[in-house]
Amino acid sequence: MTMKLIRVFVDSDVVIASLMSTTGAADMLLHNTEGIELYVSNFSVEELERVVSRLKLDQEKLHKLLNTRFSFVKINQPLKKIREEFADYIRDINDAHIVAGAKEAKVTYIVTYNIRHFETNKLSQDFQIILLTPGLFLQYLRSL
Repeated sequence: MTMKLIRVFVDSDVVIASLMSTTGAADMLLHNTEGIELYVSNFSVEELERVVSRLKLDQEKLHKLLNTRFSFVKINQPLKKIREEFADYIRDINDAHIVAGAKEAKVTYIVTYNIRHFETNKLSQDFQIILLTPGLFLQYLRSL
């Protein structure tokens, strides 16, 4: 019996954490898991490039990780429209693109360290999306 592929949208903070430390849950999730399809959006990639540059992290390492481990979802709406459309699902307006990307990618999970930035019950009710930290998501995967 083959395991069904689990679709996961990954918040930028998880990718950055993985680039900063090779010993944490974020790195383990992004490098040492099977049976999951990881997603980021074009807005996430732009955000990641800005943060990596600001923190003086390795851009090449970021792009290698993105290109080898992630699937990409393209959001064609302008950021202003995304923020209006998904305002009810977030507490931090800068995370609207995460919800838009997750919805577009048809994922079951969003993995983030910023769970408090999202309206978790509303995401679950309207889109059947569950928010988990990398550590909790790894525990879930181990339970399967």
